[in-house]
Amino acid sequence: MSELTAAAFGDQIAARISAEHVRISVRWLERLRGLLTVEANDVFPSEQLLDHIPALIQDVAEYVRSPEIEAVSANTSITAKARELGQLRHTQRASVHQLLAEYRLLGNILTSFVEEELERIGIAPSASEALEVVRRLNSAVWILMQTTVDTFVSEYSATMDSHAARLESFNRMVSHELRQPLGTLMYALPLLKAEADRGDMARHDHFLKVL
Repeated sequence: MSELTAAAFGDQIAARISAEHVRISVRWLERLRGLLTVEANDVFPSEQLLDHIPALIQDVAEYVRSPEIEAVSANTSITAKARELGQLRHTQRASVHQLLAEYRLLGNILTSFVEEELERIGIAPSASEALEVVRRLNSAVWILMQTTVDTFVSEYSATMDSHAARLESFNRMVSHELRQPLGTLMYALPLLKAEADRGDMARHDHFLKVL
């Protein structure tokens, strides 16, 4: 393999990922169906999200072609897609462990795709060139995963804060509702005893009725 071809290996792989982004997305979806505890149609339940996933794969390809970290992390459109996935998995009661497993699957699929392309094209890049392409793939997946997980954790924290606020409100309500009858009991019990000691059974019976 010539030096020129070796230097262009990243571009070749990026072009192939971009060309096959739908097929790669379908492969990921099929693997996720076996991983997630939701109905198959709920893995990516909206047409919008289904459209997002191939777009994410294409942006991974762009990162392989131009590996500046801003290529993914500063792209608000792409991070919005990753955030939407985090919000979805939160509503589906997923876990951070599950999200990590999802992106690990995507990383494995992309790495396998590179291996398949090496077989198909019949080229033999240097070890450093091949490792660099895999490193770029993993970096792109990591950036997307971080955005998704950060969103998931933020949603989870907001839910916990909401639950804590509701519990505090409930405690205040219960305390208020109990304060009045308990106050009445604390006031009436000594009076009940005093009237019994004095032998005033009419007032004793009145306070007993109150209690």
